[in-house]
Amino acid sequence: MSSLLKLRMIRVACLALALAWTTGAAAQGRETVRIPLGRSEVITAPNEVRTLAIAEPKIADAAVGSQRTVVVSGKSAGITTLVVYGEAGRYSIYDVEVYVPNADKQVVLHVRVAEVNETAKRQLGIDLQGGGNVPDGGFLSGGLFTAKVASPTIPLSLGPNTDGILSFSRPGDWFGQVAWKLLEEKGDVRVLANPTLVARSGEKASFLAGGEFPVPIASGGGAAAPGSSSAVTVTIEWKEFGVKVDFTPTVREDGSIDLKVAPEVSQLDFSNPLALNGFTVPTLISRKTSTTVHLQSGENLVIGGLKQTDRLKAIKRVPILGQIPLIGLLFSSTRIDKVDRELLVVVSPETISGGNSQMPKLPTDRPSGVK
Repeated sequence: MSSLLKLRMIRVACLALALAWTTGAAAQGRETVRIPLGRSEVITAPNEVRTLAIAEPKIADAAVGSQRTVVVSGKSAGITTLVVYGEAGRYSIYDVEVYVPNADKQVVLHVRVAEVNETAKRQLGIDLQGGGNVPDGGFLSGGLFTAKVASPTIPLSLGPNTDGILSFSRPGDWFGQVAWKLLEEKGDVRVLANPTLVARSGEKASFLAGGEFPVPIASGGGAAAPGSSSAVTVTIEWKEFGVKVDFTPTVREDGSIDLKVAPEVSQLDFSNPLALNGFTVPTLISRKTSTTVHLQSGENLVIGGLKQTDRLKAIKRVPILGQIPLIGLLFSSTRIDKVDRELLVVVSPETISGGNSQMPKLPTDRPSGVK
């Protein structure tokens, strides 16, 4: 073997040893770290920690705890990579797996959404009618019906919109009648939705009792019309409204439940519409909130205090006569509507261990032999 060939072999061996030493010094192994969702774990690094990097911050968050420790917190279920850099270019790679505890368990959510309407309606109106003989012959009659509580007939009579009537006449001479409306109403309580949902631990469940309405969205980029410099393309986007509730239950190791609830109640408002490119779109009146609580299986969560007040006052008057103090009450009609709405949400979670092979009974089921 020639000396030149021996020298080449020695060089190759030295390069291989250097490469093996560099790889071993830089990469300090690859470990897997499993972290429950919402928990933190402390990782001990083989060298002093200089800096770190994580591939997906939405899954986990990492921070330097001390000179040789790193604190990793689970934010959402998934797998990501953590790289911890130390001295002299050394680094360690960790596969971080964030998992949901008791992911195989399911949670039944018994929900009731109710609305309390404290309605106060007040309406005061007076209708007048009278008539009499004219000295030179004939009969003259007339009236004012600003409140529309009675039909303009002779004589006035009680009806569905009339709360009282007063009449006086002198036979063959003249007569006078007054009808009035004095009304006050109260509100009630109604159940908007009463669903029962089943969701896996850590998964979101939602329901919507309402509908969708179209909203035109204008954007450029289409073919320009003759004589115009730009074109507008209108697309339709559907918006949800009604009673909507989102739930995310998470079952802990001890069987308790972390429940995130986000209820929302919205309704169309045609009194304040939006005009857009020739379209008239109603706006939304919405009430929503979001909270996270810790419950035991079978306990109840009650969310209240979502209030909304609507007040409407309408006055109808006879010109000039309706503005006279005191006497103007006889020539005007006043209506005041006040509605106080409060939303109540009651949620009762319950864990279940497995499925049932039998179908549950329905309200329409009847015993055998009964028609």
